[in-house]
Amino acid sequence: MKKTIIIMLALLALCTPIFAGGQSENTAAKPTASIAPTLNADGSFHLPIVDSPKEFTIFLNFNNMPFDSNWKVWKKLAADTNVSFKSVISQSNSNETEAYNLMLSSGNLADVIGYVSTADLESLGRDGGLIPLNDLIDEYAPNIKKMMEDDPKFAQYATSTDGNIYFIPKNQGLKAAEYWWIRNDWLQKLGLEVPTTIDEFEAVMYAFRNNDPNGNGVKDEIPLFDRAGWKMPEEYLYLFDSSTGFYTRNGVVEFEPLEENFRYGVRKLIQWYKDGILDPEIFTRGNKSRDVLLAANIGGCTHDWVSTSEYNVKLAKEIPGLEMIAIAPPADQNGVVKERTERFPGVGWGISSACKDPVTVIKFFDYLFSEAGSALMNWGIEGEEYYVDENGNKKFYDSVLHGSQSVVGYLRSIGALYRVGFNQDGGYELASMNKWGFAASELYEGHPEWFLSDQPPYSDGELDMKYQPDDEARYKRIMNNIKPYVEEKFQSWIIGTADFEADYDKFISELHSRGIDEAIAINQKAYDYYMSAGK
Repeated sequence: MKKTIIIMLALLALCTPIFAGGQSENTAAKPTASIAPTLNADGSFHLPIVDSPKEFTIFLNFNNMPFDSNWKVWKKLAADTNVSFKSVISQSNSNETEAYNLMLSSGNLADVIGYVSTADLESLGRDGGLIPLNDLIDEYAPNIKKMMEDDPKFAQYATSTDGNIYFIPKNQGLKAAEYWWIRNDWLQKLGLEVPTTIDEFEAVMYAFRNNDPNGNGVKDEIPLFDRAGWKMPEEYLYLFDSSTGFYTRNGVVEFEPLEENFRYGVRKLIQWYKDGILDPEIFTRGNKSRDVLLAANIGGCTHDWVSTSEYNVKLAKEIPGLEMIAIAPPADQNGVVKERTERFPGVGWGISSACKDPVTVIKFFDYLFSEAGSALMNWGIEGEEYYVDENGNKKFYDSVLHGSQSVVGYLRSIGALYRVGFNQDGGYELASMNKWGFAASELYEGHPEWFLSDQPPYSDGELDMKYQPDDEARYKRIMNNIKPYVEEKFQSWIIGTADFEADYDKFISELHSRGIDEAIAINQKAYDYYMSAGK
């Protein structure tokens, strides 16, 4: 691994002058006579963007799906704008990180680059591989500019610590991301109320385990399960207002394994695992857990996306009466109701220093924030995926709502909802929800006080901070030595191969010796920057 890293750093060092050399040329680029004005007199987006068709290369791979110019949404975009994109990633290559590193090491950058990591995109920008978009947005992207002005979080997420904008984020319309789901049919069968506190929640989980709610006479119920993979520990620790990572409280960054909530939560989870409350295969079952356990009629409760409600329909014949409903996060041991997961702007795409016509590209980026472009990216094609009713509301056709795929899966299969810069409209999601999903959204969207929206983005169990370059390099080195250690210890405590009480003091000492105090200080500096930059 060390040898691989050294080779990659050497290759990147060789490529940096190439990146930097292209930056000044492209940031100074001006539109040619073939580029149309951005807006019509009535304020609508002027199409086509260029008089003659123009193609750009693109690096994008979202959820193991490399960009495909044959997707119907992108063919429609090309027809409307005269701008198209050609993927530099083979359709058979699903390894995004491997493909990204290969592109960087070759020095042959695609014209447009999107990637899973904000930090890596911004690092590429600081090295000259992506051009600053600030002036281009100001001059040629009125829709993006307005979004920046109207939505401070969007602008904040897009802006690097050096003040430059290197990528256009994907914005999010709804606040709630994941919800607590519980088997309402089991609650009713056992005469139980919806739990509202962690003590009530624990009592319900034990009743699910011990009182045969599936009625098969076998003690096979798995009350608490999850399909979140590597971030699964966070899902359970949320119940006790803790995690295996960093969190902020009253303006102070904490590393939660050092705190009392973590100790309390781990002790509970150890007991729950021993008593069969937690899935005995929590560390190995993988992302099919929800499918497997609900289909077997043995799963009781989980923390997951709105798609969980779809099992009420999918499994209606096999398991009559199965009903997963969303409930409020149980008040923790300190009496606090909190939902940690929340939607924030996410990583999108930028323009590389290899691009010879960044003006046309930024105008295309801007089109996706227009009314027509947004409709394509959120809903698909009017008359094929959706229609507009007599009240002006968009509605999906039944073929989309009740097809062989989920609505989201279908839309992604045609190129909509891809990981590019656009405003993901919550309306498409609400229109695709069944009654249980809609009730879940109403419940969580109706309680903004459950969310800590003034802290940096918190997704997949981690704070998404922006660091100064020197701090970032140091922080990564420290955490590469801490994170695997914490994960290994947490797993060993839960499954009982190590003694938590005997280990904990030594665990804390080891964290300090591995540099956790410096990592906390770096995160505090990043947090203070985030809060000051948002003012």
